[in-house]
Amino acid sequence: MPQALKILLSLFALTIGLTQNISHAEPASKGRPTLRDSLCLNVKFSQGQPLTQLPILADLGVGWVRDNVDWPTLEPAINRYVGFPKEFEQRLSYYREHDIGVVFLLAYGNAKVYPESLFGGKLGVPAEPFARYALHVAKLMRASGVRFVLEIGNEPHNWLGSMGGNWQGKPPSPWLDHYLNMVRSTVKTVKAFDPNIKLLTDDDMWIVHYWLMEGGLPPDIDGFAIHPYAARPERAAVNHDTDWTRPFQVVDDNGSFASALRRLREQARKKLGREPEIWITEWGWEHGGKKPDGGRFSEEEIAAYLVRAYVLAAANGVPHTCWFSAQDSVDGPMGLIDNQGRIRRAYAALKNLSLELGDYRFEAQVQGQNTPTSGPQAFLFRHPESGARKTVHWNSDNSQAPQISLTQ
Repeated sequence: MPQALKILLSLFALTIGLTQNISHAEPASKGRPTLRDSLCLNVKFSQGQPLTQLPILADLGVGWVRDNVDWPTLEPAINRYVGFPKEFEQRLSYYREHDIGVVFLLAYGNAKVYPESLFGGKLGVPAEPFARYALHVAKLMRASGVRFVLEIGNEPHNWLGSMGGNWQGKPPSPWLDHYLNMVRSTVKTVKAFDPNIKLLTDDDMWIVHYWLMEGGLPPDIDGFAIHPYAARPERAAVNHDTDWTRPFQVVDDNGSFASALRRLREQARKKLGREPEIWITEWGWEHGGKKPDGGRFSEEEIAAYLVRAYVLAAANGVPHTCWFSAQDSVDGPMGLIDNQGRIRRAYAALKNLSLELGDYRFEAQVQGQNTPTSGPQAFLFRHPESGARKTVHWNSDNSQAPQISLTQ
């Protein structure tokens, strides 16, 4: 009979049940990255987060961060490029020392240097100069020895929307056409330098990538970056019949996060002949933010949702998920740490997830496959060397902390 062992873990209160091993078969997860390598965090050092908080990255055990140096800093005059600033070099040194990869956000315009490209008085984003900025970043990052990918801007409908057109990308959308030109120029320029450098396009609404593919997204794009903010992790932010996603149906009738990923991959196979990786470069919840039922998100709920989000992403083939964010900084109460330095419960949740499952690989969903947005859910992870297995389980109908059952 199995022997149970329950341990209360810090603020997160994970429950660990110890049972006997029932199989020594070769894991289906062989060759997949461990969960730790999928754990990414949006850092805010370029927006005021103090460098004294760099050690939290090792404490949390994350494998990636999302960080950046903006375009005007690196090209202060036309075709005059400079190196990374000292503060970013300090961060790179830490990332290199701890084997932390960087999702480098290429951001944003350079209106002082390229005023002739202004749209709405502020953008300064001509496609070819932007591609040269990307190339400069690629060269500096490769020389740094730090693992990296390049993300081509952030939420382009917000960033470029003043150029006009339908906000969700449906033609006519001049902003989407311009973003496509930027993507084509950037991919062509960077790939000519090094075809192995990964580049990601960006979308926060589940629909923009559909219109990007319709408009002629380059087939050698490496990945889609998405921001699946929603009321809870198991559901997408849109429904199967959301009017502004038409003529596409971007989720199944159940509105599940899993179906949104599957449908985006299916569309990519149809339009590009392959499936770019899907990276989540932002995902999180606002502490005290309003819920659909009129309530407010508590620290305990967000700590539980953090674990559910990372597990769901790994279970659905997302190689890297970047929690938003490390510190509140300028974006409101989204951080693991607030602007006064107080550590929230979500911090402990991420740390404990990394400790408990960081060295494990996702193997299979074992409960809830047919009811992805309601009721019990369970996901099996396996250690690639010892073969030990752990199951993460929770009930989607509440916001209680998930449990992790260990099988020796």
